[in-house]
Amino acid sequence: MITILDTKLHKQTPERIRIIRFTVGLTLAVAIAFWFNWPLAFISAVFTAKFLGTNAPKIPFKALLGIFIVSVSAFCAGILVTRFLLPFPAVFILIMTLLIFLVSYWGYSGGNDFVITMLLVGFTLVPMLGLFKQEVASVVTIGFLFSCFMALLITMIMHELIPDNPQTKFEKKAVKQGLKLKSTRFQLASLSTIIIMPAIVFFFYFGLTSSILILAFIAILAQKPDLLMGMQGSKALIVGNTIGGLVAIVVYKFLLIAPTFTALVLLFAVVNIYFAKLIFSNRPMAPLFAMAITTVIILISSGSTGDAGAGGKFYIRIVQIGAACGYIIFATYLTAPLLTQIKSAYKEKT
Repeated sequence: MITILDTKLHKQTPERIRIIRFTVGLTLAVAIAFWFNWPLAFISAVFTAKFLGTNAPKIPFKALLGIFIVSVSAFCAGILVTRFLLPFPAVFILIMTLLIFLVSYWGYSGGNDFVITMLLVGFTLVPMLGLFKQEVASVVTIGFLFSCFMALLITMIMHELIPDNPQTKFEKKAVKQGLKLKSTRFQLASLSTIIIMPAIVFFFYFGLTSSILILAFIAILAQKPDLLMGMQGSKALIVGNTIGGLVAIVVYKFLLIAPTFTALVLLFAVVNIYFAKLIFSNRPMAPLFAMAITTVIILISSGSTGDAGAGGKFYIRIVQIGAACGYIIFATYLTAPLLTQIKSAYKEKT
């Protein structure tokens, strides 16, 4: 059967293969996550979409294992920082500032985007939960890491079952972030830290543990201030999340009519294949749809738990994502002069 499947796949275009792999893999991830529903199970579907939603070749097993090890290390470090430094707010903020800066600097030096995401989430989400209860932080950490493991496993399986054609050529980026000048990396990392830290201080001061999604979004989005800067970047952020929010509302309304697991999986299968065609198209807006499908997964996860307050959680999460996007746009506009100076200095030196 696999031989027949391979033969049929070899006749397909690279884009068609990626669409099939993305649709099958993400639908499988959604089905597993919503069926077993462990803490933060939806994260496995979000990361699966991130891994399968690119034109990159299959990630080697050693690289996948390395990513998972770094993820575990990030959350363990987050737990240690929370346990030993949280009782000392001033020291905690100073250490957090240094950690965020170092992670950002590594990111601008060409570090793996997923690993950077794991580190940032580990250093923001875990301490915030530690404010509430240490046991809660441990449970969420285990759930998050298991979700990460499931996403990596599903990605590996999908690439084995639905491989790329042997003759498929993968584009190599001519310029990597790691080629930036050392001074530029330092300045960009400082800029990201300036954007993130006020939000972290605000959340910790007021103990906003119920809105940690906003903080996680801010930490991740703040790693790309040069992409978000200006009207085009702001529009992309708003449009991508708006599309995801609108689609999530439609899916949620259908689930209210047929609140079953089968209906949820079928709805996501339709949504996944529709977004897959858009993500792997040559349209300029293709990256926005990758952002949108992530928003759909996050929102539906809060509105399909089956409890009486699921509807309220669904709309609260829409507001939270909007708040995170709003803060990032506001912060990047405030720091626009700094980024302009960094870009000008970089062009002069190169």
